[in-house]
Amino acid sequence: MNYEWKLILAANHLRRGDLVAHATESVVGLGASVYSAAGFDKLMTLKSRSEAKKFLVIAANLAQVQEVADIEVPLQVEILESWPGAVTWVLPLCRQAPTWLASEEGEVAIRMTGHKQATQLCELSGPLVSTSANRAGKVPAKTLHRARTYFGQDVDFYLSGELGGNVRPSKIIHGISGNTIRE
Repeated sequence: MNYEWKLILAANHLRRGDLVAHATESVVGLGASVYSAAGFDKLMTLKSRSEAKKFLVIAANLAQVQEVADIEVPLQVEILESWPGAVTWVLPLCRQAPTWLASEEGEVAIRMTGHKQATQLCELSGPLVSTSANRAGKVPAKTLHRARTYFGQDVDFYLSGELGGNVRPSKIIHGISGNTIRE
C-alpha cells in the first residue's frame, strides 16, 4: 500500500510509545500502541483515568483483533458480521496480550474500525488503545484545533484527517452475554 508521509510519521510516533491525535468514525481520537506501557500510562494520565476505567482498542483487521482478544465466544458470528464498523465488543483478553488492557474481569473492549485513516494507522503501527480527545467532563473534540486546545504539547503528534459520518460514538456490546453496554 502507498501511505502518505504524515501517516507514516504518526505510526512511527506510536511505535515509540508516543500519543497521536487522529480522526475516527465520529470524533478526534487519542491513540497509543497497545504494546507500549509508556504510551498507555501517558494516556491514563492525560485522561485522568483510574485503573478501573479502561480504554477500548481499535484494530485494522481480524488478525490484529486476535492479537488482543479471544473472539471464540457465543456471539462470534454477530461480531464478525458487525465488522468493520462502529460496533465495539467486550471480549476476553488473549493470554499473549498486554495485561494493562484488561478490565478486572479479564476483558477488553475492541472493534475493527471501518474508518479509512484509523485502519491505515493500525496497519502501520498495530492495534491501538483509543479514546476520545477530550478532558474529563468536556465535549469530545471534533477538530484537531479543539484537540490541541485541550492537550497542547501533551500529545506528541496531531494527524490531520476527515472524521467518519457517525454522529455518536460506537455501540458497545458484551460479546458473551449480548448485553448492550452503550447504545
